[in-house]
Amino acid sequence: MDNIEQRIEQLHLSTSTETDRRILDDAFVAFRKESQGLHTQEPGIRQWLATGRMAKPLAAAAVILIAVGLFISGRSKDFDSVEDFYRNLGNVANICVSTFEPGQSSPIQQVWTSQDLKVRLFKTGIGDRARFALLDLANKVETTMYLSNVKTEPLTEEKLRDLRQSMTPSFALAPFFSTEDVPASAKWERVTDPAIVAAIGGCAVYELLWEQKGTASEGISQRKWRVFIDFKTHLPKRTESYVKSETDSEYRLEKFVVVTYPDESDIQEIVANNIGRPGGSTDGAEYIGTPGIDR
Repeated sequence: MDNIEQRIEQLHLSTSTETDRRILDDAFVAFRKESQGLHTQEPGIRQWLATGRMAKPLAAAAVILIAVGLFISGRSKDFDSVEDFYRNLGNVANICVSTFEPGQSSPIQQVWTSQDLKVRLFKTGIGDRARFALLDLANKVETTMYLSNVKTEPLTEEKLRDLRQSMTPSFALAPFFSTEDVPASAKWERVTDPAIVAAIGGCAVYELLWEQKGTASEGISQRKWRVFIDFKTHLPKRTESYVKSETDSEYRLEKFVVVTYPDESDIQEIVANNIGRPGGSTDGAEYIGTPGIDR
């Protein structure tokens, strides 16, 4: 910050009267576009600024303010409602959602979804005991692999219907498939607590809060879903799910999710390496791949 202030203090602009007027004209146009509440463009004030002795300093200041304003506005995007979040996420073609339990460094589940390839791959467990399940919407088959045993079977009509409806980036990431499922009483708000915002650098933080009714023994619980949205990509990097029962005084972390955005070729490679390739078989079971998904 000190270095920036020194650079501004050392900044000198040599301009003509005509240049000053042009800079101010451009400044007013930019400010009108970027700031709804700016009123300095009234003809009388505008003329005084352009012709008075303050023209040169104001022209230089306008250049600096416009540059800073554009830099700041380019870094952030406001999500005024949960609908804005779902709408923006809907443009994602490929996504990987890794779910962790509190205090754990290895995910309990990973889900890769590709809308273009029309596949969803699940991984549960770790190491040699990891289990993979590929739901192939294009070929209407489900292929599983566990302990080197591969099994392929047709998807039932019920599973196909569910898969078509859930083939969205929000699957396993957001608490609800779509905005239609979000309770009307739920609250969506921006988090300003410095400690929370600083947890994941370069992100804006939002929370969705709602009430959830359980069984008679469970009662009503308070739910909170926190999402960290990258300033540059405007996409979530991490989410956290919290719950608070009627007897709890504070929210308890249930799980957290780390989100990445692999390329289509990355998902193709993961499927090929962990499920198999066309023609490969184990115990007589043959993997049927989606056209174009294997190399």
